[in-house]
Amino acid sequence: MATKVHEVDASMDEKSARLDFRLSAKKRSLYVRAAALKGLSLTGWALNNLDECAQRDIRSETETVLSAQQFDEFAAALEQPMPEAMLKLLAVKPEWA
Repeated sequence: MATKVHEVDASMDEKSARLDFRLSAKKRSLYVRAAALKGLSLTGWALNNLDECAQRDIRSETETVLSAQQFDEFAAALEQPMPEAMLKLLAVKPEWA
């Protein structure tokens, strides 16, 4: 089995944008301590956590995960004829058209 090599877009790795925000001294100290425990700079620690949280939040809002049983039920529902009310609704010309 061949290993797939992913090419990295150099423009994505370019660090030309900034993100600045204010926080309390207590929170900054907390973050500095967490970064030190992980052996990271404060910036590295913050970016790692922001990346993970952004990916998690995007996944939670854009993906639907179904168990095998739920998927089977969903697929079966798609195979059923549309209810009469849905057919009537689809026959109505939208106001914006």
